[in-house]
Amino acid sequence: MASKTYSYLADVYNDMMRFIDYRTWAKYIIVLSRLTGNKNKSALEIAGGSGTLAKLLYNRFSFYVLSDLSSEMLANSSPVVKNKISCSFYNLPFKKKFNFVFSTFDSVNYILTKKNFVLMLEEVANILEDDGVFTFDVSLERNSLKHLKNLNRQGEVNGIKYFQKSIYNPKTRIHTNRFDIILADGEKVQEIHKQRVYLFNDYFQMIDKSDFYVYGCYKTFSFDDADESAERAQFILKKRKPNAHI
Repeated sequence: MASKTYSYLADVYNDMMRFIDYRTWAKYIIVLSRLTGNKNKSALEIAGGSGTLAKLLYNRFSFYVLSDLSSEMLANSSPVVKNKISCSFYNLPFKKKFNFVFSTFDSVNYILTKKNFVLMLEEVANILEDDGVFTFDVSLERNSLKHLKNLNRQGEVNGIKYFQKSIYNPKTRIHTNRFDIILADGEKVQEIHKQRVYLFNDYFQMIDKSDFYVYGCYKTFSFDDADESAERAQFILKKRKPNAHI
């Protein structure tokens, strides 16, 4: 039985990600949040999943909101993170504006069209303070090619078995992850996740169509300038002043 993404997978996601160094990632996010001197009184994490990063970051801001499209993922997040909401990239239902908005783990690669990517940027711009910062990381083609084999894996947690098959199509630039899951009662379900591996310069072109400009673009976990040869790139955006489009 096919299911929506991150529904059944939510129950095994933390086991799949157990080798991720979340503390290093959290420290990097904190540094990025301070790059422009903004004190970042409020923060919004979009596509935050099960909230492992949120657990490490929420007390570093006076107000912190964890959001994700999957209510199942949020249900598995730590109870210490009080403010949680299920919403999409394209509909951020906040009246409050934030000083800092961020997304991690190449979540924006789930946006499959350039039109929708610009729409996401517009939504973030609407809820970001004029002097705020928006940062996200992206997976580039070298990352898909280098780590493809490692993403073909399997595991078991709490009686649930999962099998991941990862395929990258360089012609369509679509990276597909298929998850076959056997639940504790023996029921078999499947989730198919698709991500688009945009060209490095595509991001600059899409950002140029928005109310943002690129304040910095680094190889993820560093402050070295990124280029098309990088595995991952970290974009730091700030809002343009009115009428500042080139």
